[in-house]
Amino acid sequence: MQGADAQPKRTQSYVNEAYRLVLEKPGVEEVLIMNHSGVPVKTSMSRQDALQHACLYDNFREKTQAFLQKLEPPQTLTMLRVRTKLHEVLITPDAKITILVVQNAKDAYMKSLDP
Repeated sequence: MQGADAQPKRTQSYVNEAYRLVLEKPGVEEVLIMNHSGVPVKTSMSRQDALQHACLYDNFREKTQAFLQKLEPPQTLTMLRVRTKLHEVLITPDAKITILVVQNAKDAYMKSLDP
């Protein structure tokens, strides 16, 4: 029997189920699932876009985690949210996989800025 802190296995079926569940959410435009090394394992993006996003966001995630470890008391990164005018990127890392979701960030405020 596994302890309370044991991480569940991240099998291919787990990755496929997470991918399917995320894509069903409204506003989701792209999904990228990376392994613990930052290599894309499943994505809705083109190969080149997936590699570019994986490299840039994995580097950003690592720097954010390093910063959080220096805080008193040390903190753990559970979700990272980056918002631009057009998109919102959500990154959820854990020990085995990282899920990166690009979603439409337009809201009432952005609509009022459109001519």
